[in-house]
Amino acid sequence: MTQPPSKPPLLLFLAHGGDPHRVAMAPVLAAAAERAGWVFDLYYDGRRSGRHFGGWEDGNRTEATGTGSLMAGGRHLDHALWLTTCHRVVALGDPASPLWPVVEAGGDCALRSRDPAALYEAAFNLLGQPIPEEVAVLDMAPQTPLGIVAAPFLYPQLMAEPCLGIDISADAGLRERLEDLGARRFTGHCVDPVRARDFPGGLDAAEGKVAGESYASFSAALARRHAGWGRGTLLGDPDLIAAQLPLAATKRLLPLYGRPQTDVIERAADLIQAGADPVYGRQFDDHDFFALGRLGRGLQIVDPDPPFASAAAVPLHLPDPPRSFTDYEPDDATLLRWASEGRVLTTLVLWSGMIRELHCIPRILDLVAATGLRCGLVVTVDSLTQSSPADLALLSIPEDRGGVLGRVELLLGSTGRGVCAEGEMPDGELARLLADARAEVATLLPPGLMPRGWWPLVDSPLVPGHTPRLHWEEGRPVLRIAPRPRPSETPAASVETASQAGGPAIDARRMIGNALRRYRLDRFYEAWRPYDSSRPGPLRPEIAAAVRSAGFDYMWTKAGFGDAEPAVTDGGFVALPFTAGDWDGWSPFYTIRNTAQVRTAERRLTRSGQPGWLASNIDSILWMLPGEVLEKGRALFQVAQLVANGGGTGTLINVTPNTVARYARILAEVKAGQGVSASQGALPHLPPEAPAGTRQPRRDPAEVA
Repeated sequence: MTQPPSKPPLLLFLAHGGDPHRVAMAPVLAAAAERAGWVFDLYYDGRRSGRHFGGWEDGNRTEATGTGSLMAGGRHLDHALWLTTCHRVVALGDPASPLWPVVEAGGDCALRSRDPAALYEAAFNLLGQPIPEEVAVLDMAPQTPLGIVAAPFLYPQLMAEPCLGIDISADAGLRERLEDLGARRFTGHCVDPVRARDFPGGLDAAEGKVAGESYASFSAALARRHAGWGRGTLLGDPDLIAAQLPLAATKRLLPLYGRPQTDVIERAADLIQAGADPVYGRQFDDHDFFALGRLGRGLQIVDPDPPFASAAAVPLHLPDPPRSFTDYEPDDATLLRWASEGRVLTTLVLWSGMIRELHCIPRILDLVAATGLRCGLVVTVDSLTQSSPADLALLSIPEDRGGVLGRVELLLGSTGRGVCAEGEMPDGELARLLADARAEVATLLPPGLMPRGWWPLVDSPLVPGHTPRLHWEEGRPVLRIAPRPRPSETPAASVETASQAGGPAIDARRMIGNALRRYRLDRFYEAWRPYDSSRPGPLRPEIAAAVRSAGFDYMWTKAGFGDAEPAVTDGGFVALPFTAGDWDGWSPFYTIRNTAQVRTAERRLTRSGQPGWLASNIDSILWMLPGEVLEKGRALFQVAQLVANGGGTGTLINVTPNTVARYARILAEVKAGQGVSASQGALPHLPPEAPAGTRQPRRDPAEVA
């Protein structure tokens, strides 16, 4: 019997999310592990809400909102167990970490301790590395009136040369223990001058400063200093940067942040363009998707929680389906018959293409199994490489074996690795990125599950649009009011100046908001959203050409919303508009929020008796993250059930997105007087097809109704 191959060793660092030393220690341990040929990863525990993190502009968020998914709902222990099956895990760190039971069951314990000196001694001995004499002293406390937290952005410097790292809050005992290990020189990096003076024994040198900087200028300057080390970009707030250190170390990502992030994207545009796609991180708000699109880069969103970055090194192996996915689709004769009957097909396209959204996929598959829904699931290269077979294996398994084969069709989203405003991308960049991503996906999926369709965030440039100020929502009137001012950083301003400039207005707004919430009047008000005054313009033929050249059979488009009129290019490639839901406003796309929107679209699309399709997006993270599903899961179940059961009339036919694309081609051929024999009967009169790229944007179905 042959012996199984040995597992690669992995050093797992465990700490509490409030430990200031963790940010200085993690890059030191990561660099030492890399020099020794080990894999490195970490886990920071803390309070989490499991809610969707959509950006920083909302002033009503709690500290837990931006820290990822709940321990149970996020399956953190499951992710840790997956690591132990793929690596020889050796853990060290905080004795109170919740991951210890799994690590001890499937891995080894190097040391349970919070003491940086003891952990360094254990780690360097384990890795066979000499303990460096240089100690980098960082500062995790906020600095300057802008509250800049500098330490997380310094990891490229700590990884460049062997050193130890601690926080400026260290006491005299810790310094003595480090000196006992051989530490000889303590250098402060971007440390607050007052705290630097109080460091036990003093600092031998101090480098860098934060005074007079904004997050954008500070992080961009550091990124330029280490540009030779970097191969990509990590875009996000200090907590996100700290928690994603393993991802940053593996991919050599330069950290950037701004308030708003568009400031730093513009300031470091050359670095971002020179780096690989995608940019990793998370958005400050959705303007980031447009700014990155103009640079030809997508954003792959991560949260400060698992899945672990090191899991991506394990190849995804899904079983070959026993039958091709197309075997589960109706044949052309059936589609022609449905067209002659004026039938409306229906499908949902569920967006879940980010690493942070892997938490949603098991719930999506449960939803499909429970309702019998046929739908599309949007993925990216990273959402595939970071997933485990436990997340996706059911896609290959027939229903009689407990799977969802034939019911969930995979589509590739946006740039293929991240998401951005595709209509803003430089010429040729989308085609290049999609071709590369599609080639990589072919190495990850069985041929029968390869995506044939493409999904965009917003593939058309935005044009002026209309959103009513007063609208009805769930039976009550809702008035849109002026939004909060978009935050900005003014490095030179003092606390007093900032207060005089905007403090009273902000305080008054907060008082009014608190009063409205106290009397539950906030249900009747909604802030004016960033994209309420915009809509997608006409379809851009060059976008369709880029998607087709990458090997796709069809695409969805945000242009031409509301009417089932495909744009068809040579070779049968079709661009399909969405026809149900409404304009999100917060994010630049159309989505379904409730069953009323399905019924409204159904009435409009079936009124004429013409064949067509009812299709819309489901933004999965708003429904299925662990903290969201408890509140909103029932509403999504009702939407899926209504679509799966044929709508309110029972006459709609639920199919997967590729079937809608085939139906659209048949309808286009019928309009052109092709492809119908006498034996198939007379088809209803269909208006002539508008040329690709000529249709003007439609109004929302709610406005049409």
